[in-house]
Amino acid sequence: MYLTIDIEITNRCNATCHFCPRDATPHQGIMDVETFDKALARAVEYRAVVEEVSGLPVTVSLCGLGEPLINKNTVSFVEKVKAEGFKCTMSSNGALLTEDKAHGLLDAGLDEIYLNISDIDEEYERIYNLPFDQSCENITRFAALAQGRCTPIIILVDHRNSREHIKAMEAFWRERGLKNFHDYSVINRGGALFVEHMQYDQYTEMVQARQQLTQGDIQPLCGAPWGFLFIGYDGHYYLCCSDWRKQASLGSVFDCSFLQVTRQKLAMVASREPVCKSCNHDPVNLLTDELRALSRGEVTAESVDELRKSLRKDSRDIDVALGKLLEYGDRHPDGMLPADIIPAIATS
Repeated sequence: MYLTIDIEITNRCNATCHFCPRDATPHQGIMDVETFDKALARAVEYRAVVEEVSGLPVTVSLCGLGEPLINKNTVSFVEKVKAEGFKCTMSSNGALLTEDKAHGLLDAGLDEIYLNISDIDEEYERIYNLPFDQSCENITRFAALAQGRCTPIIILVDHRNSREHIKAMEAFWRERGLKNFHDYSVINRGGALFVEHMQYDQYTEMVQARQQLTQGDIQPLCGAPWGFLFIGYDGHYYLCCSDWRKQASLGSVFDCSFLQVTRQKLAMVASREPVCKSCNHDPVNLLTDELRALSRGEVTAESVDELRKSLRKDSRDIDVALGKLLEYGDRHPDGMLPADIIPAIATS
C-alpha cells in the first residue's frame, strides 16, 4: 500500500472522449515551472509527515485531468521528481509519445506510464478524435524501448459495458508486446459527467444506505482524498482527482501545506459537500448502487452485506489513520489550521 500525490501539470487534452467531461472543467491551463517546484516541495514535506505517522511510501504521479505531454516541461519534471527520491508515474493517451519524448522520459527515470487507449482503428479515431496509427506506433515503440526500465500499463475504459471488447483490446495489445492492463467502468468524475444511473439524490435506497453505514456512530468516509492527494495545474489543493469541476479548492501550495488542509478536506468528505454527494466513489453512493442492483435481482443479499461490511471497515480504518495524522498536527501546531473546522470524528 502507498499514497499517491497527483500533480496536474495540465488539465488540457488533445483527445475528445465522450466519456470524459472535459467541458465541465471551469478553467484550463498548464502548470508553470515555479508552481511545479513548489508543489514538489510540498510533496517532499508531506512525505516526511507520512513517514512519521504511518510509514507508507509516497509516489508522485504527473497526471491530473489532462494529457501531460502537452506541457513542454514534462521530461524535466520527471527528472526533478526522481531527484527527490520518489517513484514517478504518469498517464498519457500516447498520441504525443514520440520517439524523442520516449527516450527523454526513460532517460529521466520514469517508473510507470498509464496509457489510456480503449479502442482501435476507425472506432478509436471516432471516439478519441486522434490518429490511431500514430498512437499505436508510439505505444508499441515505447513498450519496446521501456523493457527493464519503465512499466507501461494499458488502461481500458469499459465505456461499452462489454467484457468481450475489453478482452479483445487486451489481446490486441499483447500481440504488440504490452503485458500489463487495468480496466474500469465509466466513472462520473464527481458528478461532472452525466451517467443516467448515477443520479443518486433521486433514489430512495440512499436513505437506507446511509442508515446502514452510520450504525454504531461510524462516519462513512471515502479513501480517495487521502490515498490520492491532488494538486491542480493552478497550484491549488483540490479534494481529489474526481473534482473535475474544481469546486473544492483548499488553498494554494504557496500558502499552506498538505497537513494544513487536512481539516477542511475531512470536513468536506464527512459532509459530502460539495463533491462527494454526487460522486460514484462515495461510500453511501456505492452502497446505494448495490441496493438498487439487489432490488433488480442482479446481485445477492450476501454481496450487499459484504460490500456494507467492507465500506464500514474502510471508514473505521480511515478514521483511525486520520486521527493519527491530526494528532501529529496537534504536536506541530504551525502545520495545522484551527480545530474548530473539523467535524466530531477522527479522534481515535
